[in-house]
Amino acid sequence: MGTQQRLGDMLVSAGLISADELKKALRLQAGGTRRIGYLLIRMGFITEEQLQATLAEQLGIPLVRCSERFSPEVRKLLPRYLCTRFNVLPLALGQDNILEIAMVDPSDTEAISEIEKYTGKVLRPLLASQSDIFASIRSHIPWSSRDIFNAGNSTWITMAIGGLALALVAITILQYNHDKFRSKYGITTRTANAIIYQNHDLILKFNRSGTISLQGHGAYASGSYAIIFNDINSLKKFLDRKKTEFSSGQLTWLNWALQHGRPPR
Repeated sequence: MGTQQRLGDMLVSAGLISADELKKALRLQAGGTRRIGYLLIRMGFITEEQLQATLAEQLGIPLVRCSERFSPEVRKLLPRYLCTRFNVLPLALGQDNILEIAMVDPSDTEAISEIEKYTGKVLRPLLASQSDIFASIRSHIPWSSRDIFNAGNSTWITMAIGGLALALVAITILQYNHDKFRSKYGITTRTANAIIYQNHDLILKFNRSGTISLQGHGAYASGSYAIIFNDINSLKKFLDRKKTEFSSGQLTWLNWALQHGRPPR
């Protein structure tokens, strides 16, 4: 907290924020990873320009434009999630293992220490605006597996996995219901001139002309059927006479097909 308080004290001394406003920001920051400068701007206590001017004057660090100093050789040196967490952007490697890095708050010694440990480099902090750093992170720093699986992204990863699991459950249920329906009622095919029902080794075809054809094999019949009926009543009478030739499953399905079967219009 000491680093953030030093920045806050600078802003209080410059008359840009009150001590009470600083306390509010520090309370909001407690236990999180957001930097104090970011919070003060978001809470409307200071502007980005006021923060930059104060830091440049107090620390004697020049304000730079990231795009003018960025070197592609450092694009994979620091992952996105750390750049975003600390409001920083690596810019260029210099002699003696020195890494130039743009920071919203170059007085943030905690961020400097963490980044030096991660990179093994000695940092030379430079001042840049938050909007410039964030835009440069998006355009220059590639995504990596470390960004996807770091703790800061665990919430949306969990949500994504949960959503995928729910989608798979929904697909499984739909497939089960489809298979169950197909097992019970078979396949229905619609053409311009007929509606065709197929199930239990039987095919029932309702033609546009009004005729109905029955093809297939009854479970207990000695032969196969290939009969055309002039109307549905003729078919019902035939089924009543031959009901002993069909299994209970076939009869149930035939009755269902007769109730739902209509020739196309």
